[in-house]
Amino acid sequence: MPLEKALPGRQNAKDWLTVKIVETLSAPMDENGAVKLAQYNAAYNAICQWSGEEEEPFQMEDAKMWAKRMENMDGTHGPHWTFEQAQQVMEQNGFSCDPVQFWMALCMMYSDYSKAAQKHGVGNSVEFYADLAQAFLEDKDAPKDKLGRYYRYIVDV
Repeated sequence: MPLEKALPGRQNAKDWLTVKIVETLSAPMDENGAVKLAQYNAAYNAICQWSGEEEEPFQMEDAKMWAKRMENMDGTHGPHWTFEQAQQVMEQNGFSCDPVQFWMALCMMYSDYSKAAQKHGVGNSVEFYADLAQAFLEDKDAPKDKLGRYYRYIVDV
């Protein structure tokens, strides 16, 4: 059965959920609001997945938007490494993934985990963050474009 027949109001449902997400985000956030937001986001994502709509892959434009909004655990803002530095790290380690995705995964690992890394004595090791980034991108259990999905459904909400 074609999706349009199975879910004739799919676009209306997406529009309604978008309104609910915006309403929830514009209200003061409490535990109830966080639960509602998670439910609305999950429903919206499910409708998108079932619809078979192809999403744009994560690109440099997405990376730049994300990078300038990063709030790092060490109190700094923005990407910890430049794109060019990340490319050098990729070459030094023989990684063959998408360089834009590697750059953002590398910066994300530093941004989110540098405090824990410092605690365990690896906080100044670019190799540690590079290995984490590579592992994140090569996750065998993850769907295609894991970083893009992470950006769309976690970072950019």
